[in-house]
Amino acid sequence: MFNIVVFPPEKNDSPDHGYEKLYEYSKIKNKIVTAKNLGEAANYKNKKILIALEDYAFDEGAIKIIAEKKKSCFLIDLSKIINSYGTPRAIRMARLRIFLKLCVKYGAYYTFVDFAKDEFELRSARELMHICLLLGLNLGQAKFALKMLPHYLQ
Repeated sequence: MFNIVVFPPEKNDSPDHGYEKLYEYSKIKNKIVTAKNLGEAANYKNKKILIALEDYAFDEGAIKIIAEKKKSCFLIDLSKIINSYGTPRAIRMARLRIFLKLCVKYGAYYTFVDFAKDEFELRSARELMHICLLLGLNLGQAKFALKMLPHYLQ
């Protein structure tokens, strides 16, 4: 299990939270691309890169295009769900649930991170897997998603 954090992780931090390795965002931010929507993300379909989406729109065609190349991976920031409340959280979870259903249907790769700002915000790997279960994934899909990160950060 792997995660990306904003603070510099200590060597002995990861075993306590169930991670094999914590990546510091400032050291790997050049391997992450931010796209406004799936149409813009389709431009990166031939690159081995992590794509962070701002809006999880329902564009099956773009997901199909990205999924068929099997190169890029969607980076899903769970801190936006964890740190929000009420209606915005419900809307974000509903959109993400539909997006993940389409990713599973077409075989697009995805991974989850929480971008913790300090060690007290860091969620355990097990907790991230349980949030994935709330989003409609099964335990095997959640574990696989949390193990995808090092393949794109090498």
